[in-house]
Amino acid sequence: MTTQPEYKSSLSTKRIVISLLIFFLIPIVKTITNQFVHNDTISYTMALNLAGALLIIYDWNLFGIHYNRSKKHLADTMIYMLIGMAVIGLWVYVDLKFLQADILISDPASTKAYLFGSPAIMLAFSFIQGAIINISFKCVTDRMNIQNRELIVILVSGFLFGLIYTIAFLSTFTLDLFIRTYLYNVVLIAILSYLYNQSHSFIPGILSFGIIMIIVQLYQLFLIL
Repeated sequence: MTTQPEYKSSLSTKRIVISLLIFFLIPIVKTITNQFVHNDTISYTMALNLAGALLIIYDWNLFGIHYNRSKKHLADTMIYMLIGMAVIGLWVYVDLKFLQADILISDPASTKAYLFGSPAIMLAFSFIQGAIINISFKCVTDRMNIQNRELIVILVSGFLFGLIYTIAFLSTFTLDLFIRTYLYNVVLIAILSYLYNQSHSFIPGILSFGIIMIIVQLYQLFLIL
């Protein structure tokens, strides 16, 4: 396995700010869209897919660096993708069974009603959401000196970006729901940050998160078909 990254990326302040503005546009676009379609899943599908496309295009050089790292070190990518799938899968299971946080996931009834659009819906709440999370928390933590401080960066990523993600997407505010959702997001972001710090690429995190969320959505859809 690799021990040091072979590429370095330092995002400009302008790029960080614009990337985060795109991230914060998601709930705004969702709210505006929902005035017309009156369906949270469809509204979030449009908002997530739009924001994901904008982030990937705008940060294409960053995305390309991480893609090339993962392609060059394919064994690491596969190992950390599998580790991510196992840990994220377990955490999502814990949430669905016990924690019941307000996570960003499609409503299976809506997916069934709009079955022709189900690929776009499932991709939005899986791989696209994974790309949005990973690119955004990379922007938040880009200026941190991570040399010999990986644990601190992982914890800061979890607590800081977990808070940002919770505030942005919490559907209804109650203290109990906020705490449960924040806890869920802190652990999820920390897991993704760990995968990034170990593999030096956010591609394993995107893949593992995306695959697990696809599986969860398919399972929930299967239960109502």
